[in-house]
Amino acid sequence: MPYEATVTLEVLEHSKRPVSATADYTVVRDVLRFTVREDRSRTLRLLFDPEHNLEERILKEQFTP
Repeated sequence: MPYEATVTLEVLEHSKRPVSATADYTVVRDVLRFTVREDRSRTLRLLFDPEHNLEERILKEQFTP
């Protein structure tokens, strides 16, 4: 399966509902249109913690003050 898919989103009513886009810890505000695609040149090592599953960690980081 090729990894060449590209997705472009366009905000239709920007004045009624402003949109922000976030990627790799970078936030861009008042977006009118953006494109998403995979960068196969980047690599990542995801570590596993047997004491805490990934879903639990994500919920804790997003919703714990």
